[in-house]
Amino acid sequence: MTIDPAQLKQLDPTALMQRILELQEQLLQSQEKNLLLSAQTRELERIARDADDLKSELTAQSLLLTDKSKENKHLHQELSRVTGVLDVKLNELEELRAAVSELQQQLRMRESERDLLAVMLNEAENANRRQQEEQAANAANDQKDAGWLRPFKSKK
Repeated sequence: MTIDPAQLKQLDPTALMQRILELQEQLLQSQEKNLLLSAQTRELERIARDADDLKSELTAQSLLLTDKSKENKHLHQELSRVTGVLDVKLNELEELRAAVSELQQQLRMRESERDLLAVMLNEAENANRRQQEEQAANAANDQKDAGWLRPFKSKK
């Protein structure tokens, strides 16, 4: 409420003093209210900064998650490709093992045949040597008997 200077002269000093005290009380309450509102404003500003920081952190985490997702997708594709290659190589390995096993079996058969042929050759050579020895012995006996008994000897 505003007071006109003309009205001010009409008021008594006690009423003026009362009015000054009321205005001082209102001023004090307004200052307290202003302090409270200032503190609340600072708190809200701090909360807003924290929210902005959290928003920035969430954005950074989101970008990191996106990068990791792309990387995981790439790794999954690479893993699938490598798995396919490994499957092919495992099939080739199994085929090679079967071929090696078959070749080993053929080798064993050939070695067995070779050993059998070596035994047969040995026996044939021994038989041939005995026959040559017998022939040489017979020829030597014939040479001994070449003397006066030869006409009596029967021819074989």
